[in-house]
Amino acid sequence: MDGPSLGTSPPSRPELRADRGGRQSSGYDAGAGACAVPFHITGQRAYACDHTLDAEIPFRAPAFPLWATVNYALFQEARDGALIGRNGWLSSAEEFQTAPGDPLKRTGKLRSICHVHNILQAQGVALVSAKFRISADQPGSRHVAVQLASQYPNFLRQLHHAGITAPDLLTAFQHAGHTGNAALFLRTDTHWSPAGAALAAQMVARTVRSAHTNVSPAQFSTTLGPVQARSGDLLNYLPVAGRIGPLQDLTGTNSIERTDAGASCSLLGTESLPVALVGTSYSARTKNNVWNFDSQLQQFLGSEVLNAAQEGKGPISPMAAYLTSSEWNTAPPKVVVWEIP
Repeated sequence: MDGPSLGTSPPSRPELRADRGGRQSSGYDAGAGACAVPFHITGQRAYACDHTLDAEIPFRAPAFPLWATVNYALFQEARDGALIGRNGWLSSAEEFQTAPGDPLKRTGKLRSICHVHNILQAQGVALVSAKFRISADQPGSRHVAVQLASQYPNFLRQLHHAGITAPDLLTAFQHAGHTGNAALFLRTDTHWSPAGAALAAQMVARTVRSAHTNVSPAQFSTTLGPVQARSGDLLNYLPVAGRIGPLQDLTGTNSIERTDAGASCSLLGTESLPVALVGTSYSARTKNNVWNFDSQLQQFLGSEVLNAAQEGKGPISPMAAYLTSSEWNTAPPKVVVWEIP
């Protein structure tokens, strides 16, 4: 997943055509305002009317966080799109949702990956597991549907059957979740923590090294930064007043720099980077990125990585953009890591 959307779409209800007496009609009352109830109502007009009224209510702004606070305190519920688990853990509702069209979507995603694989010839594919299938003790009374629980291993088998290299991050994360003390995902965010990103980077690097031993070496050093409070993206679904809601995540930051002689060549653009990373906000360099997956991948891989990931675009669009970029056309890498949530 690449960050929750707070937008809504107009309802697609059937058009209603009736006047007060039940007769068909197609007009408004004379002199009716923009939100007067018309005789001719469509779903889009009702949607626009509802949102216009919401915007014009004078006490809406202060009432919104007040109602969210009451809803959280009494019912332990967030706005549609997020779920509240134990100990202040939040989750995207998508992690528990299923739909009849899911198998078809997965088939389409697999087809897209195979198509890109044919173009790249050699690549690594990293898959990101859903948070609560790793932190299984945190979602409270909710349980992941059977079809979702088997989705990751089934998709991984399909990738391997198609000849695509892909590490099993789910097994690694589940094992670390049971034996380690560090949280692998941020408590109030859809993304992994620095510890989770490090584990993923280690697994991906091991997979790349086992399949591609001729990746150019490089050396890096890590500087640890101070621990800071951070509000995750899932808190947007919980605009509660004061300090009633879940506490912010406390997470450390780190910076990783190349220290060997090849660093100057890389800065001047005279070195072709052997590995490219394409993906979503799990990999993209943004102001909210404290997990630094790309930097940690460089360190565990021992090789510099070109980051072509993009935030908010999903996994397919950044790959399409990369395959038409000058980096790909003039200096293609030896390995492409494709992070797909």
